[in-house]
Amino acid sequence: MFDLLDYLSLILIFVFGVPHGAFDASIALTLGYYKNLKSKFFFIFCYSFLALAIALIWYLIPNITLIIFLFVSIIHFGLGDISWSKSYKCWLSAYINGGIVIFGISFFHFNEVNSIYQILLNNHNTDDLWLILKYGLYLWLILLPFHFYINFDEIKKNYIIRIFLISMIIYTTNAIFAFSFYFCFIHSFNHIKRILPSLRNNLSDKNIRNMFLFFTLLTWVLGFLILTYLNFYISLDHSIIKVTFIGLAALTFPHMILVDLYFRPSLKI
Repeated sequence: MFDLLDYLSLILIFVFGVPHGAFDASIALTLGYYKNLKSKFFFIFCYSFLALAIALIWYLIPNITLIIFLFVSIIHFGLGDISWSKSYKCWLSAYINGGIVIFGISFFHFNEVNSIYQILLNNHNTDDLWLILKYGLYLWLILLPFHFYINFDEIKKNYIIRIFLISMIIYTTNAIFAFSFYFCFIHSFNHIKRILPSLRNNLSDKNIRNMFLFFTLLTWVLGFLILTYLNFYISLDHSIIKVTFIGLAALTFPHMILVDLYFRPSLKI
């Protein structure tokens, strides 16, 4: 199923993309949720419990969970590209920006993405999923002119260049590479660039680095163990897809709650 570029792209996701979530412990400490042994245990328990719950829910109702994950990803990716505000314009921009990635990759590479969705749904029918995505795309197209009209004065040259670059990557490459490029070099880069100054105002570089390395290595080890386990029952390609995207879903929900609903609103970044 995969070629060399696909494997390299998936390695990029694990090596450069997934670790951006390893800053979450530092974020929790900055917010005051990680200051003593009791609060550390509570944070890790809640974060892990939610991640495991998402994985279990995916196992029980994969269709609904995948649909929710895709739309949550749209909002999370979109928020990562803009500065935080309480205004409705923030959420409108988030849906438009994030939709470029999810809708663009899904519909420009329908056959490839449908194969991935089938794996994630245990080879179940994907018609309902695509129907929901089409409605989401129609909404995106309706909101697009409002986005440009409302934000016209705030649209800068860098924004246009970034959107053009993302669109060209999506159009000219395959689905897995396009996603890995965006996830690693745009989303993760923007996230780290935005949060690091705030973390450094509250924590030493040593603390940030140690927590980052610990949770990055922990994620890699757990991912490898789960991949090895799954490969006893299904093919390597299918195992990689499940570990990558179900794993991302499991980590995205607690990560988004912490970053987008607590950290960024608290610090107005």
